[in-house]
Amino acid sequence: MRTVPVSLGGVTYHLLLNGAALFDLYDRFGDRGSLADHLQGSGRDAFENTCFFLEKLAEQGELWRRYQGYDHGPLPGAEAFRVGLTPMEAVLARKAVVEALAAGFAQEETEKPGTVDKGLLALQKKTAAG
Repeated sequence: MRTVPVSLGGVTYHLLLNGAALFDLYDRFGDRGSLADHLQGSGRDAFENTCFFLEKLAEQGELWRRYQGYDHGPLPGAEAFRVGLTPMEAVLARKAVVEALAAGFAQEETEKPGTVDKGLLALQKKTAAG
C-alpha cells in the first residue's frame, strides 16, 4: 500500500485509501460517481468534505504505519483540520487527497518490468514439448 505524505500545520500526515477508508467514504457520499467530485469547488461543502477525507485517509495511513512498526503519530479528527488548516494548506490538502485516492485505486506492480518468471518459462517449455 502506498501512502501520500502531506505536511499541514507542521505535522506530516500519511494519507492512505484502503478498504476501511473507502467504505467510510462510501457510507457518507455513496458509491456512485467519483469520490473526488465531492472535493470540487471553493465553497464550504468542498472544504468540509476535504476535512472529512483528511480525517479518514490520515487515520488509515497512521494505523497502517503503526502496523508496520513506525512510531505512533497523531490521529486527528475532521474538526482539527477544520480549525487548523490555512487557506493555502486547504488547497494542498485537497491535492494530496486526490493523489491518495488515485494511489488507492491504482494497481501496484508486483514484478519489475523486464523480469522473467523462470518457473513459468520452464512450464511453457514442458507443455510446448509435450
